[in-house]
Amino acid sequence: MSSSPRLIVVVPARRASTRLPDKLLLAESGRPLLAHTLSQCAKAELPDLVVAAVDDADLLEAARSHGFDVVMTDPDLPSGTDRVWAAAQQFPSAEFIVNVQGDEAEIDPKVIDSLCQALLDGAQTATLSAPLADEMRDDPAAVKVVTDINGDALYFSRSAIPFVRGADAGARLHIGVYGFQRENLKRFSELKPTPLEKCEKLEQLRLLENGISMRVLKCSHAGVGIDTRSDYDMFLQRLNTSLPDND
Repeated sequence: MSSSPRLIVVVPARRASTRLPDKLLLAESGRPLLAHTLSQCAKAELPDLVVAAVDDADLLEAARSHGFDVVMTDPDLPSGTDRVWAAAQQFPSAEFIVNVQGDEAEIDPKVIDSLCQALLDGAQTATLSAPLADEMRDDPAAVKVVTDINGDALYFSRSAIPFVRGADAGARLHIGVYGFQRENLKRFSELKPTPLEKCEKLEQLRLLENGISMRVLKCSHAGVGIDTRSDYDMFLQRLNTSLPDND
């Protein structure tokens, strides 16, 4: 680990969760869910450091006891991105910051590296997308993204976009993993919520509404976040079969 990390992954971890209480502390696999996510992030090759940004002493211990750096943040911060910036301030050498949610226990390390490379190549911010299944097109829980010809986001929406009158322009499913140049993460934290952000309840629109571009990288499939008990049970099943080396 570098003593002056240039590129870091921050995993914001909030204790409160409504659909699955204390989900990041569930440890029926032998390790807390948060530790699984941190371990997957640590398999990426380009980051210099993986750090948890927590709001609770038990989460701090869950990360620290498994060998990860951890920063305690204010429980009252309004979003995970604000928590990421709070942690990043403890690492002033970090020029590039990747934000991975704490329940992404099966995230592919290669997509983290792809975000890192986009930042190193000059993208202001970056995120991920996957193919959008037909049945998800009208689902407001599935966030859609459309891009310009250079691959930068034009708009994110819970609605079906674009309206198809001719050939389908190829909206994709947004995956909420983000990369930031440091100055743009700082700017995000300083900007007030914007009209479209408040309308759609999508904080990434704050960047677009303020003229900050977001590169959208393509993945072959969406990851599996863990929001319910059923999600966690299926994760445990997969862990016992397809992820025997998830440590």
